[in-house]
Amino acid sequence: MLDSIRETRAVRDGLHNIMLEIPEEIYKTFYDNISEANALDILKQYLNYHQDDAVPKDVKIRHNSNAHTVNIYANLHYLGNDKTRPRYYADDVIDGG
Repeated sequence: MLDSIRETRAVRDGLHNIMLEIPEEIYKTFYDNISEANALDILKQYLNYHQDDAVPKDVKIRHNSNAHTVNIYANLHYLGNDKTRPRYYADDVIDGG
């Protein structure tokens, strides 16, 4: 799923914003309902996957049935955060061949 996400970021008055756009059918493969708890889970996985130490706040989720997408919006906070340990996923394996 993480490979199917389109990301848009912006910085306004020093506050970092992120929007993740997920195809509706892929979202529904992993989650039964559209909720802010699921949005936070996806966002944390996405940030961890990209080794981004931001702390997400003000997480919102919207279903765009016309475009068949699920959009996650959040503010990202970087100052005062502890470094996180990177986690590795099965699809991260590097082919040594």
